[in-house]
Amino acid sequence: MKKILVTFVLTLVLAVAGCVLAAGYYLGNYLVGFGLARGTAENPQAPPRAYALLMPPGTWNYTRPDASNEEWVLESDDGLRLVATHFRPERATGNWVIVVHGYGCTQENSYYTAATYLAMGYDVVTPDLRSSGKSQGTFVTMGLDESKDVVQWARRIAETQKDARIVLHGVSMGAATVMMASARDDLPPAVVATIEDCGYTSAYDLLAYQMETSFHLPSFPGMNLLDWRCEQRAGFSLHQAAPVMAVRHANVPMLFIHGTKDTLVPPVMAEELYAACTTEKKLLLVPDAIHSAASQQDHDLYYRTVTEFLRGKVYE
Repeated sequence: MKKILVTFVLTLVLAVAGCVLAAGYYLGNYLVGFGLARGTAENPQAPPRAYALLMPPGTWNYTRPDASNEEWVLESDDGLRLVATHFRPERATGNWVIVVHGYGCTQENSYYTAATYLAMGYDVVTPDLRSSGKSQGTFVTMGLDESKDVVQWARRIAETQKDARIVLHGVSMGAATVMMASARDDLPPAVVATIEDCGYTSAYDLLAYQMETSFHLPSFPGMNLLDWRCEQRAGFSLHQAAPVMAVRHANVPMLFIHGTKDTLVPPVMAEELYAACTTEKKLLLVPDAIHSAASQQDHDLYYRTVTEFLRGKVYE
């Protein structure tokens, strides 16, 4: 009788465990597909479905800069075709900037920033990050693999103009991307500074925060399942996309910018990033600015701070 009871209990435990693992597998798959996989049957270049919750279609409308331009193409380390636009200023100064867009966006979301830099005499490169816009790729990696691609764009500039001085300027996931790029050993010496606007400490921390605050769900076990399947399907862990670790090894000065009313990436993350950074640094908190809108909220304060921070690092 005792053996029958033990066998029954073990069978029940194994059955429950199997159900939990199966449910976790399918839930993790769904979350990866919803949050990181691009494309639909109708539109292979569509952003991940989660983007619509953050930025409804038609929310932003950016005008392409009225400047001479050309399309640039390169191949990533893992064989993806990456596309960017090089905009030329009316009077070149030798200063360059790579403007990096955020999650679910394309280089069109960089046009507002690009126009301002063009007016300051910068050559501007606006990439479509991997798995975005015209660039190839299946999964968004929250800045991890994107940072390798940005370094490649910087190397392309350095090869194009030997005495170039390059600034990396990223917004949201683009900010995470340039922070991680700034700590890479293959970053060319031509990169002289990084501007990060509303970046997060890590992809894992950000998604856990949003799961709890926006969806009112416990981050455990949802985040564990998401990260498990993310490693299996997309080939990376969300813990790896961690700018807070990268800024401890940054190779260039870094300006941190964040809006005080950012509800997507909380301003405390900017303070944590600033505290962790070990290179020359400055922190600007823009009053009343929401996520990714600090430059629109107070354009003069934003670019006055950028210009002052870059003084002595780029050509005057």
